[in-house]
Amino acid sequence: MHKVYLQQANAWIGQPMDDKSLRQALKEMGIDARRLSRFTQLALLGALPLKPYLTADTPIYLGSPFNSPSKFNKLFQNLMGHNLPSPLDFMANINNAATFHLAEQLGIRANSLFLSVNGQTFLQPLELACLDLQEHSSVLVGWVLEDNEQKEEGYVWWLVSSDQGKAIEGLEASDLPFITQMKDLART
Repeated sequence: MHKVYLQQANAWIGQPMDDKSLRQALKEMGIDARRLSRFTQLALLGALPLKPYLTADTPIYLGSPFNSPSKFNKLFQNLMGHNLPSPLDFMANINNAATFHLAEQLGIRANSLFLSVNGQTFLQPLELACLDLQEHSSVLVGWVLEDNEQKEEGYVWWLVSSDQGKAIEGLEASDLPFITQMKDLART
């Protein structure tokens, strides 16, 4: 990975907030989150503050160990317990659902990609973002983790570029704030 520069960032890792508080926070940002998975809601909550710094041609790379465990569990329980399939829950659990909603809410027409990552592949979204910097002036790259066994969740969103000019800091694989903590949480 070559050196890239952090232009903007938004990160939060902590105890899971209740569903009502999460939806209310998004409502204050103008988002009706009733039909969105918790995972997508967390992704939006983290990425929306960066909207003023994005252009329509800013690619999005989102990484996570799993898209939405809560939505998948609900879908699985309804199917197994009641033999009741839910097309809306299924659609909300598709890996690209979060990046679709991100692109829609952020006004982005460029590539968007969800990557399933684990402890060994956790930096892949950033590595792909670096490749995209050959064609784009900046890339939005993020990691989202929905509530896990450690009862923590969060997001890390970075707007990165090759331009050192107005950068907050330079990034290298050996010095990535928040990523080490997210990577540890993803291993559980």
